[in-house]
Amino acid sequence: AMAEREGVPWWLRAYLLFAAVQGFGIGLTGLVSPADMQIPLRITPLNARFVAALYVAGGIGVLWGAFSRRRAEARLFVAAFTLATTLILIVTLLHWSDFMAPGLPHQVVWLFDYVADPLLGLAIIPLAALWPPRPRRNSLTPVLLTEAAVLGVLGVALLVAPDAVAATWPWSLPPVLGQLYACFFLTFALGAALAAGEVEERAVLGFVYSTLALMALMLLASILHLDRFKPEPVTVLWFAALGVGLVAFSGAVAVSRWLHGVRLAGAASR
Repeated sequence: AMAEREGVPWWLRAYLLFAAVQGFGIGLTGLVSPADMQIPLRITPLNARFVAALYVAGGIGVLWGAFSRRRAEARLFVAAFTLATTLILIVTLLHWSDFMAPGLPHQVVWLFDYVADPLLGLAIIPLAALWPPRPRRNSLTPVLLTEAAVLGVLGVALLVAPDAVAATWPWSLPPVLGQLYACFFLTFALGAALAAGEVEERAVLGFVYSTLALMALMLLASILHLDRFKPEPVTVLWFAALGVGLVAFSGAVAVSRWLHGVRLAGAASR
């Protein structure tokens, strides 16, 4: 508990800033110029922009964590980034021939990042005592638990049965990309589960911003490549789900900001 109240040490802040640079570097490049995205895979423009959306949304979360005032506010983002990079390393090893195919760029940097990142994260969590708190319900617990359940089920399905899920996906999805998507969906599921019981208001708000960005960027990527979607009911379901997500997390941000203002006003009047 004492460690949680301490400030964020420089090395923890540096780790999260490095994570944010990775996320924005890969993600923004992929959104603007899909062909130049820094991933050693052959990807269609739609899949590149979708992966990029996942990276940018995650980058927003870890950047928020990097500017935490106390280390307890950063623990959620360290745990999520550690899970994401560990899962991406596993997927890279499972699809080694795809990622390490001759002639693909960015292979050395990719391997360095996804070996170093999870190892550093697994060391930093105990070193900085970034263990989750005893769960306590907050105003956004219901919507966050819903997010954890939906993305958790989707992530597990994509990870263990990518071919089966791809058959019902709204666009063409190779198994290796389905499992790469799964890494991010499971990461956001973990983040939502942790945020649902988090006592640090700032950490919850940062995660909600990250999820709102995820919904908005996935919708943007989908609209930019609408011609690649299958003319089937699953496409309607996809856009409906993103619409519901945008509304839900826009509302969550508004509620968080309003409650924060109420608490500040109450503290000032005492």
